Amino acid sequence: MAEVIIGTETEGSNCWSYEIRVTDGGQPYEYRVTLSWSDYDLWSHGRVAPQHVVHAALQFLFKKTTASSVLPKFDCSRIRRCFPEVDSELPKMF
Repeated sequence: MAEVIIGTETEGSNCWSYEIRVTDGGQPYEYRVTLSWSDYDLWSHGRVAPQHVVHAALQFLFKKTTASSVLPKFDCSRIRRCFPEVDSELPKMF
């Protein structure tokens, strides 16, 4: 399982941005990930902090694919395009 470390959080226009470091199979990867306010509300209903939603979204993603196949910059909504079940599974992870 990939190890996900959430770094700096920056609040933007209708989203949060995060610097993420992931170690997968001993290899380090860095990402810039955004989470829209609407996806935050959809997945957490405000029950947990946004960084916890990002962490859960990445754990979900890395159960489905490898860190090396993920773009270095993406919005969490992209997960839904490849894995539509994220909308029903992610809220259960909190």
